[in-house]
Amino acid sequence: MNLTAVMRILNEDDIIEANIRHHRSFIDHFVILDDGSQDKTLYIIESLISDGFPITLIECDSVVSDERGRNTFLYNYASQKLKANWVFFLDADEFIDMRGRINGMKDFIVSVPGHFESMLLPMRNYKDTVLDNKDEIIVPNRMTWRMREEIGVFKVVVRGQLSGNIHIHEGNHTAYRNNKELDYFGGSNLCIAHYPRRSGWQDIYKWIVMRLKITAAGKREVDKGTGSHYIAPLNTLLRNPKEILENKWFFNQTPNDNDVEDRICYEGGMLKYTENVDYKEKCIKMVLEYAFSLAREFGEEMDINESFRTRILTKINTHMER
Repeated sequence: MNLTAVMRILNEDDIIEANIRHHRSFIDHFVILDDGSQDKTLYIIESLISDGFPITLIECDSVVSDERGRNTFLYNYASQKLKANWVFFLDADEFIDMRGRINGMKDFIVSVPGHFESMLLPMRNYKDTVLDNKDEIIVPNRMTWRMREEIGVFKVVVRGQLSGNIHIHEGNHTAYRNNKELDYFGGSNLCIAHYPRRSGWQDIYKWIVMRLKITAAGKREVDKGTGSHYIAPLNTLLRNPKEILENKWFFNQTPNDNDVEDRICYEGGMLKYTENVDYKEKCIKMVLEYAFSLAREFGEEMDINESFRTRILTKINTHMER
């Protein structure tokens, strides 16, 4: 039984080591596609590889969003090259919560009826709060409060080596063969503990960079609705930044009646390469790094594509003449 986890990552040095160590108890191989990290993410992954962790690291910088294409590439890589029996789609901030399983993951996988080609695992969103121990670098141990109600969003796990044209859609929420959703098993008592926001500054970084990546991919990607949940908060930041930047609650959230303390059982042990992160400093640095990456891509296109250069300069001149 070969269980493979695949991930797309970008600047996840505060959480990637904990994620890999947590899932190592049942994952046979990790395939990680890095979108162009500028923090210590690659150093951490390369160090884990040197320590013997079964990781395939693929560096493929991308200043634009192409979630569907990259997700589908990862499925095909795990399925065809690694002969995975099941492919788990995880983000760096997603941890499978094993508390609902008496036996191990592989015993559960064997019990899934053969006619099901995928599984859907419900997600639970955890949040940073003023009660978190800021000195704890293991994110699932630091962030113990989550939304009481499940958010109605699922992550897909797909059987490997399926026939037909398999596509994994944006967000890794659904899988399709020839545009028809795969039959899925939903009877698991497993879930995904999701840590999408480890700080208000990390939230702001995601709004900016992820929305810019989608916008830079062009109208077809925008029209799909990819990352539409970033639009409203980013518009607030653009329209009235003080509403965010001077909002003490935004940066120092307190649990309320809609939350419950529910710490998962982190199974990865101690971290070796992860350090405490200053999220404000990282936000500024990573936004600037992305802006320059995008500018360099634009400049290269100006240099090598004369028709593109002419179109851009003509547009500028037309505006000047008005």
